[in-house]
Amino acid sequence: MDCSWDFTGKCCIVTGAANGIGKQTAILLARSGAQVVLVDQDEEGLVAATHACHEVACVTPLSILADVSKKQDVERLVTSTLAHCHKIDCLVSGAGLLYRTPFMEIELAEWDEVMNTNIRGLFLCNQLIIAEMLKLGAGRIVNIASVAGRSMSLIGGAHYATSKHAVIGLTRHMARELCQQGIRVNAFCPGATSTAMIHDNLNVEQVDALKLRIPLGRLAEADEQAQVIAFMLSDAASYLNGACIDSNGGSVML
Repeated sequence: MDCSWDFTGKCCIVTGAANGIGKQTAILLARSGAQVVLVDQDEEGLVAATHACHEVACVTPLSILADVSKKQDVERLVTSTLAHCHKIDCLVSGAGLLYRTPFMEIELAEWDEVMNTNIRGLFLCNQLIIAEMLKLGAGRIVNIASVAGRSMSLIGGAHYATSKHAVIGLTRHMARELCQQGIRVNAFCPGATSTAMIHDNLNVEQVDALKLRIPLGRLAEADEQAQVIAFMLSDAASYLNGACIDSNGGSVML
């Protein structure tokens, strides 16, 4: 898939950029002319994603090793981005954790780990980056939720589903508060996508069973999901605010 987007002159931060949808989004934005800032705590994956962006854009993006659940790390990524790009136009908040632990077996430490990354980290990135966007009077944000935030999760545990519901709620509230100050905030809810998160947690038989629940009969590819995110950030979506866009192949979980 190769849709044309123009992000020339835009500085775009992507968290969770080392793998999966985040990585493909960073590559697409780089290919579309953006100054891309890649953020992740997976050092090896971050190096690979940085190299991939350089290959398509012939420019080495800023790469920041950071734990988004730590305020000092988020402050550092904002400071580093401003030193490199002098502004921040777009944020794709995609850093996230998934565990499959059954509800009655979830330890408090694991619950906190998921919430710290999926909610606290998203909150910190949004709040500190929006503070800079407000100085420009403009900004575009896509917070990556999940089909799990629409209903429940067939893959992750209750803590994962809970965190993704929270992403949608937080996004909608932010959108209402910030839109008149030039900031558009939307949530993206991808369905099952062929990424490490799926293949590390499900065996081949489980993946095949999952495909049977999807009317299109297959998992999404990460670059397909990246195209939707690029649309949400683009001028083509200028009236999109507080929305929650599903990209799930037609699957509806009750």
